[in-house]
Amino acid sequence: AALVLAACSGAPEEDTYAIANGVNAEVGEIEIRSLLVVSAAESEPGRVLGTLFNRSQEPVEVTIADPDDKVSVAVNGESSHEFDTNPAILESVEDIPGSRVTLTISAGPDSQELQVPVLDGTLEAYRPYLPLR
Repeated sequence: AALVLAACSGAPEEDTYAIANGVNAEVGEIEIRSLLVVSAAESEPGRVLGTLFNRSQEPVEVTIADPDDKVSVAVNGESSHEFDTNPAILESVEDIPGSRVTLTISAGPDSQELQVPVLDGTLEAYRPYLPLR
């Protein structure tokens, strides 16, 4: 047993974190963690899930946009914004669940395009987040 425990403690740091379904990125002073979209089907509304962390002391306006819609949130300085408790809905998601949608994330003057997974209610954990039309 000691040999097994010793082997586990030597694992690289990145191997010890849980794997999430969403995308991680950094845009300016904003850290994006586990970003994904939950939608029932192609061309249906999609709810953004994930967390934004603002590393700066000043508030930052963050915009998440797809080709035909956008949502904006203000993230206070040195704080986080969780989309599971603060709903953000895109009017229609152009990609089917199981694919990836291109979202442009803007934080102040910085922006980046991300390929974000689109999930549906197949996994029970995401069913409560499906937007109703």
